[in-house]
Amino acid sequence: MKPMVWMLWGVLGVAPVVAHADATPAAAPPATPGPSVASDAQASNNFSFVRYRADYAVRADAGNTQTEEYEILLKTKAAVEQFSQVRLSYSEKMETLEVLAAYTLTADGQRRDVPADRIYTQESYSSASAAMYADRKVRVVVFPNLAPGTRVVYTTRRTQNTPYFPGYFGLWETFSVFTQYDDARVTLTAPASLPMFVQQRGVQGSDRPTIRDGQASWAWRYQRGTPMQSQNWSAAPWEFSPTIMASTYRDWSQVARAYQLKGGQAAQVTPGIQALADQLTAGIDDRREQAAVLYRWVAQNIRYVAVYLGNGGLEPNPAQSILDNHYGDCKDHVVILEALLAARGIQSSAVLIGAGGGPSLPAIPLLGRFNHAITYIPEFDLFLDSTSPYARFGQLPDADLGAPVLLTRTATLSRTPDNDATRNGNGLQVDFRFDALGNLTGQTVQQPSGVTEIGMRGSFARLNAQNRARVEESIMASSGFDGTGALTLLGDPQDLAQPFNYRYDFHASDYVDFGVVGGMPLPDAPGAESVRGIYATTSAPQNDAPFYCTDSLREETYRLQFPAGVPIVAIPRGQQFSNAAGEYTLDWSRQGQTIIAHHRLHQRAVRGAQALCQPQDYPAFRELYQQVRRGFRGQVVYGDLKTVQANP
Repeated sequence: MKPMVWMLWGVLGVAPVVAHADATPAAAPPATPGPSVASDAQASNNFSFVRYRADYAVRADAGNTQTEEYEILLKTKAAVEQFSQVRLSYSEKMETLEVLAAYTLTADGQRRDVPADRIYTQESYSSASAAMYADRKVRVVVFPNLAPGTRVVYTTRRTQNTPYFPGYFGLWETFSVFTQYDDARVTLTAPASLPMFVQQRGVQGSDRPTIRDGQASWAWRYQRGTPMQSQNWSAAPWEFSPTIMASTYRDWSQVARAYQLKGGQAAQVTPGIQALADQLTAGIDDRREQAAVLYRWVAQNIRYVAVYLGNGGLEPNPAQSILDNHYGDCKDHVVILEALLAARGIQSSAVLIGAGGGPSLPAIPLLGRFNHAITYIPEFDLFLDSTSPYARFGQLPDADLGAPVLLTRTATLSRTPDNDATRNGNGLQVDFRFDALGNLTGQTVQQPSGVTEIGMRGSFARLNAQNRARVEESIMASSGFDGTGALTLLGDPQDLAQPFNYRYDFHASDYVDFGVVGGMPLPDAPGAESVRGIYATTSAPQNDAPFYCTDSLREETYRLQFPAGVPIVAIPRGQQFSNAAGEYTLDWSRQGQTIIAHHRLHQRAVRGAQALCQPQDYPAFRELYQQVRRGFRGQVVYGDLKTVQANP
């Protein structure tokens, strides 16, 4: 099934797979012939880590040096493409990054060093477009003459000159179960007097240090010769893969207070901020509506420059400078909205959130778990994300829902509203009207949730006269109809004060022949996403990884109006099914020459909104989706039975 928003995006519109820092020794091992490599079709995985080293040396002020080594065996053409260049991002203001070695080892053992001119520094996209908001640089290493069987080897040294927060150091190493590691080792050294809280899972080593000469040291090893095959459904690898976590902060409240120390100062109300807040809210007495007006102004007037939390300095810019420049990153969006609200006496708090990261929060406080900042208004118990220019006041994008968050003003943990059926439930109604010649006209109207409405606004905001015809043609083609269609916008996608939707009117010629007896399954609904193809997501007989499963509701109503005089012989029976994964019902009814089919699929968060589903839960979803597939197989039988030839 293809969501409407993705269809529009298609018309309108790597770094190594490891969640950790990595290392290589200054002196590379002698070149040795690599193992034979199977063809792409035979390879069980695209690449493997022959050797991985990460050494963390922490200073008393929590600054640190990470020496990282990779030796990666490329097994397929896909891996060659993936590792043809390695991009290493760093904060120029807070770090230095050196490439100590970079070379390849061919399958027959020849070493080829990367030329100096193939290792260079680039500005990040955000830095180039808005230098005052980003200090990101990217070191690019281009590996020439790669082929399956080649090993890519590189060594880097990253020196953290200034900790992100005073006294903060964090280590987070995840060894994905979907990746082969022949020999991986991680070491950590720090002054014994420096607090260090450590947690580990699935690796060899200890969470207790060895103390010698005032230094505490830890060492871990990991191997996995056979990676898990990729799964249809999987949570983020850190949720269940072998992992090492360490932090100098004892709890999450320390992270909140450290962020608030600078973030709170940046949100000062200046005369310019006060004047703007007064102007925007003039004549509005209701405090909630004042907050809504200020939110809409920030969402639609402060251009978002993508500098993610943790990438570079974590200190937001002053509210006045954000106003002067009319752009900023997520932290800056929070700051200027906080200042504007404060100018009207409405208190708010910055919120650190792991957008799209699932419902879990590590016990060890690691900044890397949070990649985004949004706003919380306690007076209305309301979370806002002004970096989403198409979310109405009170709506949150899908990635922000059901997530653990850190309120920096109160230094407390909380959660955003659950990603449930009230927020991601969707419906559609489609009417098909057939004439006696078998042509049809129809209309599709969606009943979007807040999450879907945000996506639709973003897509239709890019719609113009030039690409509109292409979009309309694409919708018809994807639905399998031979005909034409036209979009009608129900509202303005840029107007965040009012709901937004659309309808799609369509016509198809010679769709059916009423001169014979036939069976008609429910046609596709042009211009809308249907659950009819959902079973394809559970095509695998089993799923071995934990996965995210949220509460959701999908309802679809199909109305088929047959011409007078066409006999309707039979309609399918209704269905009812329920198991641990949810419920599916299908109701068929007839009103004269009109047939109505109503599908309702309610999927449940099997283990609750704050927990992952487990591999043993997967069969229930597969069974539930199988019932949906069967429901859409039903056919309306029509035609004059007198024209049917009896079976001899």
